[in-house]
Amino acid sequence: MAESKTGEAQYPTHQVVAIFDTPTQTTCALDALLGGGFLESEVDVHRGSEDADRLAAGTGRRGLQDWFIRVTDSVGLKNAETEMKEQYERALRDNQCVVAVLTPTEDRKNLAVDVFRRCGGRFINFFGQLSVERIAH
Repeated sequence: MAESKTGEAQYPTHQVVAIFDTPTQTTCALDALLGGGFLESEVDVHRGSEDADRLAAGTGRRGLQDWFIRVTDSVGLKNAETEMKEQYERALRDNQCVVAVLTPTEDRKNLAVDVFRRCGGRFINFFGQLSVERIAH
């Protein structure tokens, strides 16, 4: 959920994303990620209504994919990505943290998932190039 030049959230390609309900859980995850070999530049922490507004502002996609998601959403059709985005947005508005970490390899993905689970993360998902893997609710 990196930010684009326009301020909209970008699609989190090759990232594991999770919700943390408490600051203690968030700190646990950040300490474990950074202590486990992830770089600060690979980790994004989102919190509060400002980040929720940024997430709500767009689909995170570009071109034809963006157009398709906006059209289906405008007629009331939801897809998995839209529902996930709404779940993360709700968490941000409820003063929870959403942490995203870049995981370009399977090993890095597994390490991030393990850290998130150990620290109490929920609604853990991996966003691939063309698919989303639901890992934990």
